[in-house]
Amino acid sequence: MVRRVALIGPPNVGKSSLFFALTGRYVKTANYPGTTLEVNVGKIRGTDVEVVDLPGVFNPSNPRDEDEKLAVDAALSYDVVVVVGAPHALKEAHELVEYFSKFKPVALVLNMVDIGKPEVPAKELSTKLGIPVFYTSAVRRVGVAELAEFLKQWAPGGPTPVKPVEIPVKPSTRVVSAIFSRPLVAAVAVFALSMATAFFMLAVLEGVLPWGAEGPGLLPAIEPYLDAVREWIFAAGLPPLLTSFLAYGLWTGVSALLGFLPYVLVAVALMALYEESGVIGLLTRTLESRLVALGIPGRGLLCLAVGATCNVPALSTAKVIWGRGNRVLTVLLVPYVPCAARLSLFVAIATAVLSNKPLLVPFAVLVPYAVSAMAILGASAVYRSVFKTRPLVEGLPPTPLMLPNWRIYLLKIWLYLKDFLYKAGLLIVALPLALWPLTAFGPAGPAEGPADSWMAVVGRYLDAVFAPLGIPWQISASLIAGYIFKEVVWGFMEAFGAVELLPSLSLPSAMALLVFLAIYSACIATTAALIRIVGWRLTLASLALQLALGLAAAYAVHYILAIFSP
Repeated sequence: MVRRVALIGPPNVGKSSLFFALTGRYVKTANYPGTTLEVNVGKIRGTDVEVVDLPGVFNPSNPRDEDEKLAVDAALSYDVVVVVGAPHALKEAHELVEYFSKFKPVALVLNMVDIGKPEVPAKELSTKLGIPVFYTSAVRRVGVAELAEFLKQWAPGGPTPVKPVEIPVKPSTRVVSAIFSRPLVAAVAVFALSMATAFFMLAVLEGVLPWGAEGPGLLPAIEPYLDAVREWIFAAGLPPLLTSFLAYGLWTGVSALLGFLPYVLVAVALMALYEESGVIGLLTRTLESRLVALGIPGRGLLCLAVGATCNVPALSTAKVIWGRGNRVLTVLLVPYVPCAARLSLFVAIATAVLSNKPLLVPFAVLVPYAVSAMAILGASAVYRSVFKTRPLVEGLPPTPLMLPNWRIYLLKIWLYLKDFLYKAGLLIVALPLALWPLTAFGPAGPAEGPADSWMAVVGRYLDAVFAPLGIPWQISASLIAGYIFKEVVWGFMEAFGAVELLPSLSLPSAMALLVFLAIYSACIATTAALIRIVGWRLTLASLALQLALGLAAAYAVHYILAIFSP
């Protein structure tokens, strides 16, 4: 009897939906032993038959991506291999069947039969191929029970090599792809979807509407309760050092995690919807080769758009991207996208500096975004040349649009959220604790305020770097807090007396500050998520590159504006 089943297939064929339809909600996410390959593992309900959902594979005999190679090796370690195909990816599925049938017992599942069903019955195709064949629609639960019952009782004798067979398909639902095959239309659609995603998240989470008005938001509703806990700590009458530890160390991390959860929940809900409905594959397919030529993974564009609200959920949504190279490059580029917290700093600083020239404030706010876009392209070039994280083109046929199975959709959201809490939650809480001594202590012992802390000492040493830009040490010292959270930078600027210095900055100095602020660092929560995905070495290298590009961009902007300034 079969005890371990590997599900494998090309991307965008509903393989993960079939996996959840077979296993239900009792699923765990883990790295395949001895590898960095992340897989979902579960059991067919009511049985001990283990099923693993492996990443999508295009080229089993000559893998182009590390994920492909690991997925192929992993599949060959299981008892049997179930290849999942779909009407729009029959050729790719058949190639997988031919390859794996040489080494393992294989069954073929043609999913999504609600949008295109083979013209020959499953039993007739099974006879031609010499292997078990099933037709399913995971989102409509067609054929799933039959497949589950078969896997419970399957007792294969050994590998059965398969020969090429033509599988004619008669579409029952038109695959909407012709209109999006035009690059200009696809580019407009992707841009519109990206902007809609960012605006929707800002409206739901921050209560900021696209036309500038304010409405109800999740975070404004939550923040008073988070602030009340900190106020309660201050009012508890504890020793000053313990109060500082609890309020600025422990509670900073816990409240940050609680504040990020709505962001992650909304972001993964949107990206899972785009994935399950086929929107991502349909819109990005036409632009993929052009984006990859620029160094941007095709599907990574939507993750970068999510990063405009908050970088942390953008990293969580990268799970939907095919290929380790595409996924790693995307997550390394996300921190270069200015988040909502950085936007609020842009507005506050620009307003303070340009109080006598209010018409320049919108321009000053847009400049950091333009420079960040150039920094993304530059960083991508470095990552591709130095770290060999090159994006690849998927090259699948057009992905059909479909309504998701809402039960499977909710299961995916829960799994993404649980994975974030398990792997990044502890780091998000722990890292502020580790950095707390930098603000709580100084050369004379416990600091009475930020100006007496080690952070201020470090800031004074940074004066040599920022003085040529006309930026006082009080401002540069405040930016160190950005490595914790960008939301606290303004508070440190007030504590250091930097806010009063902002109106004295020249236009070149102010723009250099904004550009540096846009690029120079990821916050501690983003850093924690990066460590989880790419490891310590690549994360530290990425932080160093961000700082270097931030300084280079700041100096370039200052030099250019100084030429034209009176």
